[in-house]
Amino acid sequence: MVDISWLVEQGPCKKFNVGDTIACPGETDGADKSMYILLVGHVDVYRNSAAGGLQKFSTLISGDVFGGREYFADANDYKYVAGANSVVYVLTEDSFNDLSWSRPDILFEILRAAYQPMRKASSKSVTAPQAAATTAVVPKAQEPPAPEPPLVSTISEIASPTGIFPEGHKIYTDYIVEMNMQLVFPKDYVCPFCNSTFSDFRVFRSKLFETHPTRYDLRKFYKEFKSEWYDVIVCRNCYFSTFHNYFTDPKPIKKANIETKLASMRSDVLLDFEAERDINFVLTSHYLAILCAEGYPSMDKQIRGKLWGNISWLYEDLGDSQMEKFAAAKAAELYELIYTETRLTPVQEQITCLSIAGMQHRAGVDNNLRRYLFNAKTHQMGDKQFSKIAEDFMYELKIEDE
Repeated sequence: MVDISWLVEQGPCKKFNVGDTIACPGETDGADKSMYILLVGHVDVYRNSAAGGLQKFSTLISGDVFGGREYFADANDYKYVAGANSVVYVLTEDSFNDLSWSRPDILFEILRAAYQPMRKASSKSVTAPQAAATTAVVPKAQEPPAPEPPLVSTISEIASPTGIFPEGHKIYTDYIVEMNMQLVFPKDYVCPFCNSTFSDFRVFRSKLFETHPTRYDLRKFYKEFKSEWYDVIVCRNCYFSTFHNYFTDPKPIKKANIETKLASMRSDVLLDFEAERDINFVLTSHYLAILCAEGYPSMDKQIRGKLWGNISWLYEDLGDSQMEKFAAAKAAELYELIYTETRLTPVQEQITCLSIAGMQHRAGVDNNLRRYLFNAKTHQMGDKQFSKIAEDFMYELKIEDE
């Protein structure tokens, strides 16, 4: 398998917006001789139809190699169109030579993939060039209507939410968020529940740039990126969902706690893993992860507390204040249980106290809020960073009271 993560880090990479044609030799005068490895998004492949015009032949996904026939044989049989905002690794004559010296193993895999027969389009494929469908989270008996091509990530009009969601949750349409897809790269994961292997994204944490100081509820804000969108990994096979670190560093799962519920969710919810990620997909992955947290009895409260915190931030971005407060209150309750029932290190205690106070404030609740802030501020063995956040928050509350 081609080591996509290495290619992402080394480059050269190029971004194509939805609807862009990805030129191969022979299509554009003076075009560089090049072939491509798809890193992010999906690419629709067309060829001339006997009836005239172009007919969709295939859809390429992350890891697929294309342009090989054009590169080596100067053929011009196919037209490649970005079906979603996509990032490709560009294999030029220069990078071909570089790979032959630095990573011949990757070059071998690329060449082998280039000569594999191209997958034909499935019956579910859509016609060009509307292909950038967004996430579908619907009962399996229904299909979402085709959306207009999104700028970066949009939400389709889809059916009413299933029982996985709490009362008050809605399907969120017309929400667009721009993110820098150079800050994520594809990675293979092994599901700790069913042991199947699949590909999802991993965040370049070292490349994230904070645009604001950490907020009083410990939310971080990054330039051109929302980390909450990529915190949770969902297994393509069994729908087991949890934070990415539980996939990369697996812990024992008590499968009996969630097996029946997870099977029920697989029959009720359809996740489209090939479509462009949208807010409905992100929220659904978090609610699935709340269900799956029961598989980790010793860490259940910690996992659910962070999930509810993330969910409250997602609703905040959507402008749904009712659900934002509901989720923040759930997070605060769980963090309070953690504080009273769990043995914590000094820094963990500060983080928990700030989380309680921050989520209570956002939920419009005051259950000894200032006491938790005082504990975070004055902890003798704590971290000065968290003491400062608590102190600043106490000052803001004082101003609000005046």
